[in-house]
Amino acid sequence: MAAFPWAKGPPKKILLATDLSCRCDRALDRAAQLARQWDSHLLAVHVLDPGEMILAESRVDDLVRWRPPQRVSMAKARIQRDLLQELPHILVRVEEGNPAQVIGEVARAEKCDLIVTGIARDEVFGLHLLGATVERLVRRTPIPILIVKARTRPYREVVVATDFSDHSIHALNAAAKFFPEASLTLFHAFELPFAGLLDKRGLGDPFGELEREACEKFLASSDLSADRRRSIKVVIKNGSPEAALRDYMLEGGVNLVALATHGRSGIYDALIGSVAKRILETAPGDVLLLRDPRTLSRR
Repeated sequence: MAAFPWAKGPPKKILLATDLSCRCDRALDRAAQLARQWDSHLLAVHVLDPGEMILAESRVDDLVRWRPPQRVSMAKARIQRDLLQELPHILVRVEEGNPAQVIGEVARAEKCDLIVTGIARDEVFGLHLLGATVERLVRRTPIPILIVKARTRPYREVVVATDFSDHSIHALNAAAKFFPEASLTLFHAFELPFAGLLDKRGLGDPFGELEREACEKFLASSDLSADRRRSIKVVIKNGSPEAALRDYMLEGGVNLVALATHGRSGIYDALIGSVAKRILETAPGDVLLLRDPRTLSRR
């Protein structure tokens, strides 16, 4: 387990990936809160796309696109103005290139244990970069990625969404290491095969029993102590994973779900499969994405 970023406990160095938009303010607040909670170093990274043009007003009601000659220095000045006043100990880097590639490279070079980013237009780094940025980051790095959606308040309960695969065990292990004071809930939702043909009054019970047995084996394979395993709340639902998880988080006021990105039947695969992507989009709280580092060599 020494190779896994969470093996030694809470992150000691956090990378905040920001596009400097107002929607990244929640990610900044969360990264700062976690840095204080864990006594961690905080590094803010802003990546400028080489081909990006900026809207500017040349005259009244006439917007044109232009490329400022000193984009890096302008971005650094803005970060210093917006961030350093509130977080004087934050480190700042401004780079140019592909966002996912640069973020991954900086995170590895700086030995970061967690990447934190926000959302823009309900998607990471803008509308057209949701899939590409997250998928490329997950494919390129074993470093956990925290996507911040909710306002900053303590993570009192962490829901670990699982398909009981060997890959998704890392989400449980990491959640326990990162948030030892929080209560853990292991959440699994399954859809019955040919559900429309079954008598819902009882024929689904054998399937539920199989899932409960899988859950017991899954917990036994974790790195958690026996006492910690006994303290875990287990929720098994029949139905759509993303809908069941959304309802559970809303009803309980839960603001963090940990999710593996490679697992059984492609549910949580390394390319952010359809169900995992819907969970990412519909979860009413933050999402901690975890990649099994052993899968990196297979790509």
